[in-house]
Amino acid sequence: MEYLTDWKFWSAFIALVALVLSQLPPIHILIRRPKLELEAYQRIFVNHKIGSPNLQCHLIIRNAGRGTIRIKGIQCCIKRDGKEVMSFPAQNYIVKPSENQWVLFTGFELNPLEEWSHTLQFFNFAEREDEKLYQQSEINLKNEIARIKEEKGEKFFAIASDSAVKPFLDMFEKHFCWLPGDYSMEISVITNNPKVTAIASYRFTLFESQSETLKEHKLGYPSGAAIYWESQNYLGQWINIEEKSG
Repeated sequence: MEYLTDWKFWSAFIALVALVLSQLPPIHILIRRPKLELEAYQRIFVNHKIGSPNLQCHLIIRNAGRGTIRIKGIQCCIKRDGKEVMSFPAQNYIVKPSENQWVLFTGFELNPLEEWSHTLQFFNFAEREDEKLYQQSEINLKNEIARIKEEKGEKFFAIASDSAVKPFLDMFEKHFCWLPGDYSMEISVITNNPKVTAIASYRFTLFESQSETLKEHKLGYPSGAAIYWESQNYLGQWINIEEKSG
């Protein structure tokens, strides 16, 4: 038992304990409950594809609790004047803002005090019948415009017939829902632990002028604009959002 009175032993023991403790997370992290924090940038970008709505939003997700949390998905629910009008999951996100390239959104893990900050795109994939109709209609439109350019010259601004454009106008009328009004937006993070989630609620207003600008996209359909090629004349709208209290 001589080692109990040996100061060299106790010095080594204390050093060993200090080393072990230094490798552990701080006590205030260990005693925390699992917790996520969610924050959205103050502006969102709303748009649509042949009427089907989509939304871009920059989110910051922070693991403010203990333990690693796996993020399985992120859902966005939009209500207009208190009534749900659209709900869609995050499908894509931008990895590097400098490259501005969208990649598929997949699940990821957040360690304690770790933060994830990216711009995401929310939308729903078309149902099978709608996708089939869209693809065939796009082929018909492209072929008709190609025939006109072959006859008139490649530089001729070709306009397709009403019959070729009608399927897209019907899709637009069926799916368009960015109408003027007061909106609420709820973003929720889905994790591998049902007890751990994060929900953030915001409000915004879509003015009549903004809604009309989005509706004008259909004016480009006869030339294929806003269908299979992008035009600077038909863009989405930036909207300011405010966090809802309570």
